[in-house]
Amino acid sequence: MREQLRPLLEHGRIGRFDHVELIEVTATPRDAQPLNVLSLAVLAEGRPDVGDADRPQFLTPRIRVESFRNWSFGVARTLRPLPALDQTLENYAQTGVWALSGCSLQVGALRPEPPMFAPPDGSVAVPLNRVLKNNFWAGSYVFRLLDRQKLHLTPFFADRRRLQQLSDAVSAAVPIAFAGLADLLGDVLIQVPVTVVVPGVVVPRDGDHLRLDTTWRPGTSPRALTATARAKWDELLTGAVVSEQLERGGNLAIDGRQRPIEMEVLDVGTGALLIATAPTSVFRGLTLNSHMRRHEPRLFSAADHDGVIRPERVGLIATTRTVVGENPSQDADFWLGRRQNLEEGRRLEETRDFVQYRPAAGSSAERARALADIRFLIARHGEGGVDLWDPYLTAADLLQTLFWCPHGGVLLRGLSDGSDPPRVTRPGGAEPGSVQPPPASFADRQRGLLARHGGNLEGLRLEYRNSRGPGGWAFHDRFLIFPNGPNGPLAWSLGTSVNSLGNAHHILQRVSNPALIAGAFQDLWSAVDQPEHVVWRSW
Repeated sequence: MREQLRPLLEHGRIGRFDHVELIEVTATPRDAQPLNVLSLAVLAEGRPDVGDADRPQFLTPRIRVESFRNWSFGVARTLRPLPALDQTLENYAQTGVWALSGCSLQVGALRPEPPMFAPPDGSVAVPLNRVLKNNFWAGSYVFRLLDRQKLHLTPFFADRRRLQQLSDAVSAAVPIAFAGLADLLGDVLIQVPVTVVVPGVVVPRDGDHLRLDTTWRPGTSPRALTATARAKWDELLTGAVVSEQLERGGNLAIDGRQRPIEMEVLDVGTGALLIATAPTSVFRGLTLNSHMRRHEPRLFSAADHDGVIRPERVGLIATTRTVVGENPSQDADFWLGRRQNLEEGRRLEETRDFVQYRPAAGSSAERARALADIRFLIARHGEGGVDLWDPYLTAADLLQTLFWCPHGGVLLRGLSDGSDPPRVTRPGGAEPGSVQPPPASFADRQRGLLARHGGNLEGLRLEYRNSRGPGGWAFHDRFLIFPNGPNGPLAWSLGTSVNSLGNAHHILQRVSNPALIAGAFQDLWSAVDQPEHVVWRSW
C-alpha cells in the first residue's frame, strides 16, 4: 500500500497535498485503551504548517450507545503532517501499533485491500460517498485497511439499531453516515482526492455524441488524456468508445441521450486515473404536478381517539399533471419494467419472500402449503437460530414449526403473549347443573402437550416464553426471525398466527427492516427473563 500511495502523493500529480486530515470514530471501554470504530484519513491541502505537536480535537461530547455498558464513543479530528501517513503505515507493518493521530488506537488485524477509485454520485449513488469527504468533482482514490474479524465490534452486528444510534450521533458533528455500511466497522480508509482537474460533460440535445471538457487547476500544465465511455441497458453494452488523445477536451462518439453513461479519463503519460463518473442519465422530460385546493370541503363526523363523535372537515385537492420535454411512451424501458415485474413475482414466490394464501372452502391444501413454506424458510435460514414471535403461539404450533428445524444445537426461541387463540363459543354452552373442572393454566397445558409429543428432543435447543407478568408487554404482530444470518438478520411477517396459517387469506412476506424487527424481539425477550415467564425449555 505504501508503494501504491507514494506516486499519488507527489506534488501536482493528482493534487498538492501538504497534510492529512484524520477523522476517527472511537470507542472507549472503561479502563481500556480506545479502539477504532472507523477512521478516515483524507489527503488535504492548505496547511503546510501542521506539525507533530497537533493533538486530536474532539468534535462531540461523550456518546453513549444503548446496551454498551461502561463504553463511551466519540469523534476526533486531527491534522497530521504528510510524512506521518507513510511513517504510520511502516510502523504498523513492523509493530502492529496504529497511532496516526499521535495517540495509540487499538485496531484489529488490518489487511490492505486493492486500491479503489470512488467516482462522484451520478444517477446511481456510490455508497462509499456517505463516508468520504466532499467527493463531488473528479473522484478520489480510496485505500482500505480491512479489519477482517471485527472482534471488538460484534455487538453492532448482533443489533443493528446500536449502529444506527451511533451513526446518528456522529453525523450530527461530521457528515459521515455509516449505519448502512456496517462492513466498514473497524477499518481505516485513506482518501486521496483528485484536485488538479475538474471535468464537465455535456450532451447536446440534437447530437449523437457527448462533449468532455476539462478545467485544469491554475499552475497545472494540461496533460495528454484519453477517455473511455460506455452505456449499458439491461446489463447489455449498448455503446462504448475510446477517445483519441485529449488535452482540454473533445467529443466522444457515444449517444448519451438514451442510456446512462459512465466514463473514465486517464493520464496518458503516467496511466493514472484522473476522472471517473458513476452511471449518469440525461433529463429528457420532467413531470410537474400542480395541486389546487377545491372550494368545497368534505364534511362528516367520526369518533376521535377518545371515542367521542366529532364533526370533521377535510380540504380537497385537484391535481393536474403536466409533462415538460419528451413524453414517456411505451418504449423499450416501458416493456422492460413489465418483464421485470413478472420475473420478480416468480422469484419472490420461489424464495418465499412474498407468498399469498387463498384457501378454498373445505380444503386444507393452503394450510399444508403455508406450513411447508415456514419449514422451508427455517431449513434454509435457520443455521444461526430462529425466533418465532406470535401472541397466540402454542405448543402445537411449535411442534409444527420450530421442531422441524434440521440444524441441530442452534438456539430456537418462541415468544407468546400467554393467551389462547380466540375461539368461537358454541351455542348452548355447558349443560345446566353440570360441574366444570377448573381449567389448567395456559403454561401447564403447553408443558403437558410437549411432554406427550415432544419426542426425544435430540439436537433440540428450544426455549418457549410468554410475555405476561412483570416486565413484559402485549404485542400484536407475528414474525419469523433469523437473528444471526451470515449477512445480518432476516425476518418474515406471517400475516396471521401460526394456528391459522393457510386457513384464511393472508400474505407471508420478507420485511425490509429485519434488524429493527430482530432488535424489537430481543428487547421483549430480555425483558421477560424471570422464571415465571419461561413456559418450557428443552434442556
